[in-house]
Amino acid sequence: MENLNTILYIMAGVLTLAEAVIRWGFPAFRKNPANAGTIETVDSLWVAMIIALSLKAVLVQPFTIPTGSMEDTLLVGDYLLVKKYEYGYSLFNKTPRFLQFKKPQKGDILVFVYPEDPSKDFIKRCRGVAGDVLEYKNKELYINGVKQDEPYVKHISSRIDSPADYNIVDRPRYGSRDNFGPVTVEAGQYFMMGDNRDNSLDSRFWGPVDEKLIKGKAWVIYWHSLNTANFIALFSLVTGAVCFLMLIPMWARKPNPADGELLLQEAESTKKFILYLMVGVFVLAGAVIFTVGLAEFREGLGFLGSRMFRLIH
Repeated sequence: MENLNTILYIMAGVLTLAEAVIRWGFPAFRKNPANAGTIETVDSLWVAMIIALSLKAVLVQPFTIPTGSMEDTLLVGDYLLVKKYEYGYSLFNKTPRFLQFKKPQKGDILVFVYPEDPSKDFIKRCRGVAGDVLEYKNKELYINGVKQDEPYVKHISSRIDSPADYNIVDRPRYGSRDNFGPVTVEAGQYFMMGDNRDNSLDSRFWGPVDEKLIKGKAWVIYWHSLNTANFIALFSLVTGAVCFLMLIPMWARKPNPADGELLLQEAESTKKFILYLMVGVFVLAGAVIFTVGLAEFREGLGFLGSRMFRLIH
């Protein structure tokens, strides 16, 4: 789930290195007026990246879904934002939480550090808080003796498992994936379960999650992965549309002799470049769509549209 975060850190590192080189490695380069535009661009990007990383650390953080353990609520390839501020913060996942506006509730979908491997982040649904007594009978969940209505749960198998189905290493903590309990959730812990119950490594296997390990609450899906062909076609169409919008004021503006011959030539060259780029990307989009088929492209866009900007419940 951390690929986007890795990209952000790499970009921040590259920009920081560029800033250091420009400031201290080649001070003459920075003082040269001819390089003012390049320096301003690098400075702006570096400041923007530092702000983005600060917001990620405190407010929201992007994640991706790599497995099907939360299907059909969250699908492989979903890109989502996680609210980090709502449940407060724990320094290095070691200290008690502070600046906590509220505590996780049953039904919340949480991102947390995997207790068995701190290098990994997991996402599951909270099904038990402190004091709750959970019992699982033949794939049916009971909380405090009440059978739960869980319309979001998915089962991919009707078979009921038993402890004998597992070796000692992989065996669920409470004996069976489909039957366990009653189990009482202790203070400061949360019992997590995937919506895809037959295909989820969750608290049934490694126990409740300590609240210090919680990173935040899943908030909204903002993107879903497209296959390479559809992504190229969509990116090309969007680039072409942006070029067209840039050309409109250029076409509408009448040449002003006061600008001078050099500026007029530069404006004309820029206009031609954007025009050629627009034609090129539209041709590329058309070729890709023709290759994959219009129906498949429209289906991919339709599925993307159905996933984007969806609040997570």
